[in-house]
Amino acid sequence: MPRTETIDQFFGAVTEAYDSLLDAVKASNDRGYRVSRRLIEEVEKGQREAIELTRRLAGAPRDVAGFYSTAVRSVTDAQARALDLTRQLLDEAMETQQEARDTVARVIEANRNAGRAAIAATRETVEQAGGVVRPRVRASDGRGPAPAQRTRKPASVKTES
Repeated sequence: MPRTETIDQFFGAVTEAYDSLLDAVKASNDRGYRVSRRLIEEVEKGQREAIELTRRLAGAPRDVAGFYSTAVRSVTDAQARALDLTRQLLDEAMETQQEARDTVARVIEANRNAGRAAIAATRETVEQAGGVVRPRVRASDGRGPAPAQRTRKPASVKTES
């Protein structure tokens, strides 16, 4: 039976890998929310500007110069918002790439640690099993009992006193 600390190391490494993935999913969710929220805000601003532009035209249909300047300002503001939104999307994309690299590195390290713990547990189990099997194999192949061989009686066999 492997030592408790080896088993704990294995499950700790597996838990770390899952925690890394969960953190990445949470960060992605937060990022998606920020982008969606920003997009909604920008659409609302564009809608308000379009309504204001329409009101201005309806209120003074002959004021072409005033309407034109308001329309140009509205388009300029919309372009500025589009550039800001694009900048945010690019920033989020770069952050996503960095987080993905970090997550992959953490998962790889956790899997490496889990593999090491699994190998250690297997080694411990094989060593313990070897200590029990070797004496019996030596006895059965004619070489005689191994030094310091212990004979055990099966638990189901009762001895008579």
